Amino acid sequence: MQNKSKFHTFFIILMLSVGCSAETSEDLSEIQAVKNKLNEILPEEIELLSVQETDMTGFFEVNFEGIEPLYVSSDGNYLVSGDIYLITKDGLVNKSEARRDYQRKTLINNLDTKELITFEPEDYIHNIFVFTDVDCGYCRQFHNQIDSYLELGIKVNYLAYPRAGIGSESFKKITSAWCSEDSNYSLTKLKQGKEIETNLCADNPVEKHFKLGNAIGVQGTPSIITDEGKMIPGYLPPQDLLNILTTKS
Repeated sequence: MQNKSKFHTFFIILMLSVGCSAETSEDLSEIQAVKNKLNEILPEEIELLSVQETDMTGFFEVNFEGIEPLYVSSDGNYLVSGDIYLITKDGLVNKSEARRDYQRKTLINNLDTKELITFEPEDYIHNIFVFTDVDCGYCRQFHNQIDSYLELGIKVNYLAYPRAGIGSESFKKITSAWCSEDSNYSLTKLKQGKEIETNLCADNPVEKHFKLGNAIGVQGTPSIITDEGKMIPGYLPPQDLLNILTTKS
């Protein structure tokens, strides 16, 4: 996956660099000092979005554009990649996954619904967001059963995630669906392996969706996000998906 490779390269650069910068002045806050230190070593193509406090003493959460959050020590010398667990009397609680759920929920809820291609039953019980690619076999299998998902009360909101990347043939195809007058019909035709007229309108959201997918950890298609921000990777038959959604709700 392109995003996974990008993350590994980026992480190696940071691991080799963090801790080698000059000391920041004492009058700067810890968060600002960490920001300054990271900005000194970041590759130009990586944008630092925020450094935030966490409920873990001595660590901040660091958010980058197009990359899942990392953690950095308050002195800026240690970078942590991976899940962090809280030890409780009832067992381990994955704090990282809970945070990812919250971030995904926030980002998804802030989407403009007009930028989605939605298939909606008359009455729905569950509302899901599906990152999809028109050339993905499992995405096509999912969409071939779209009526079955709808009959079970599942509203499907599609976001574009051309796995081959921005500018690829898959990108052009899925963009053309989003730019067509009847995007639901055009997306369905592409999922059936048929062709539609190429239409790369200027205001399409495909690149925006692709970057959002990378930022929240999408590594393949279909990737399903629930209303609560939980990610369900991969294809599931209608009844199996309903069972999971019912359990998670």
